[in-house]
Amino acid sequence: MNSVAARAVGTEADSQAAAPTASDGKALDPRALGVTEALLDYCAKSDPTGAAKVHNRLKRLTLGASAQAMADVRKSSQYQRAHDSEVDFISKIDPHNGHRLCTDSASASK
Repeated sequence: MNSVAARAVGTEADSQAAAPTASDGKALDPRALGVTEALLDYCAKSDPTGAAKVHNRLKRLTLGASAQAMADVRKSSQYQRAHDSEVDFISKIDPHNGHRLCTDSASASK
């Protein structure tokens, strides 16, 4: 899914903005979170097994993040662009390939 995330690259001003952090001090990645949450929404409906793998990926991305930090990231333009871009990309995939999308995307992030 790196190519999908690459399409969602934000402006330099966005990347310089302070990102909310997890409890360990690591900044949450709005683009990765947006792409992963859009993918999880799709996989939850079309491939429960793949959705479980994507959910594990999401848990790793957000480990230690507070509810407030997550809310702040979801409000960011980087998150919105990445999420919307992924939703658009997914909408163009043949439903017969949904399983591959969910399974391959989840394993690609390991």
